Amino acid sequence: MDAAKLIRYTHAARQRYLKLFRDMPWDELIMDRGASFPSIRDIFMHALDMEDMMINKVIPGKLEQRAPYNYGMFTDLNSIEKHVKEVEEKVDAYLAGLTAKELDRKAQLPWRRDPPVILRVEDILVQVAIEATSHMGELIAILWQVDKQPPFLNWSTFIEQAT
Repeated sequence: MDAAKLIRYTHAARQRYLKLFRDMPWDELIMDRGASFPSIRDIFMHALDMEDMMINKVIPGKLEQRAPYNYGMFTDLNSIEKHVKEVEEKVDAYLAGLTAKELDRKAQLPWRRDPPVILRVEDILVQVAIEATSHMGELIAILWQVDKQPPFLNWSTFIEQAT
């Protein structure tokens, strides 16, 4: 499995959501929907937060450098887009240097300590992609409820466009 390709898929899908969000009123994006996180913005930012934390902090062992997220600090789409760009650029730089040795390296999930959970880097990357995809499914359901066509990107289309 190409874990880096899975992460790149989530980036491509995320960009489709941002494009749709540009056409939605801000109030729609921050309205409490009673989902895993209150609003569309919060669900979207949580998935980004998880990617940032796991790839840019947990894998390199720098979790202590993580500032806590407050999704309310993203007060418009420009601030969200700016943060997405920052996170994705760091992730893309990491993915560009991936080796088989790095994929097989072990990293500890620091918040689960009894006993500690230790995973291969490749498994962490897959977990990040699964988490992002799960939240995209949640966003799809919410968008259907507000009569918006979700910007779904299937895997085969992504592969076709990437080649």
